[in-house]
Amino acid sequence: MSKISVVIPVYNQSHFTKRCLPSLIDGAVEPQELIIIDNNSTDDTPKYLKEFQEYAENKNWKMQIITNPQNVGVGAAFNQGIKAASAEYVALGNNDTWIMPGWDNALINAIETLKADMVGPHFDESLFNEKEILEKAKKFVKKNHGRATREWAVILMMFKKEVFEKIGLFDERFFITYEDRDLRERMDRAGMKYYKTGNCYIWHHSKGTRDAGGVVSNYEADSLKKFIEKWGFDPRPQENTLLYRYKRKWVRFKNRLGYL
Repeated sequence: MSKISVVIPVYNQSHFTKRCLPSLIDGAVEPQELIIIDNNSTDDTPKYLKEFQEYAENKNWKMQIITNPQNVGVGAAFNQGIKAASAEYVALGNNDTWIMPGWDNALINAIETLKADMVGPHFDESLFNEKEILEKAKKFVKKNHGRATREWAVILMMFKKEVFEKIGLFDERFFITYEDRDLRERMDRAGMKYYKTGNCYIWHHSKGTRDAGGVVSNYEADSLKKFIEKWGFDPRPQENTLLYRYKRKWVRFKNRLGYL
């Protein structure tokens, strides 16, 4: 039985998907489970997914494709995948990523060693250069092996599946943005632990998912309004205090030096 169920929503932008999925499977140490949620793509994504399913199954991966008649958003798509997942851990990813070799064992080892409820990787958003990113990844993982920081990782988040049984699934009122911030708030209030691990490194196209089109122009303001109505506070001031800004600068400085 697979130890990780990887859930990836897609909506058009097949060029990202064609780079992401092979890297995910070819970079895994062991076969896992892949669940793709197609939010009514209108490009060649459906055709590619069917072709890729054969490739995945030849690699002994279990793969299923869930196709929606309309774009239901990120949170709702994640929920579909979580409900369909059969593994002990659920990793939630984006198709605008490129996954480094050994990602599955790195995340499993981190979540078990740290006794965490969720872990995620360090991610790189520099211009895509396959050779350069592979070298940076190797150096970073070597330098940061075994290190972890108490941070929320928004890309390729891997959870114990029991987390969702305890605090519930994603709030589907958040179409895109703030769905993960809402989940993090619930995890914080439940005393759950999450980390970013130095054992895993991936590349991410910044805001690639949001640039897919088919999203209303005021989605971020709308999601923020719903978050404030639900929780009674605006999370932005917390993230713009002098201390928080200093911490962000310190993290960016460490990252430039190759440290988590």
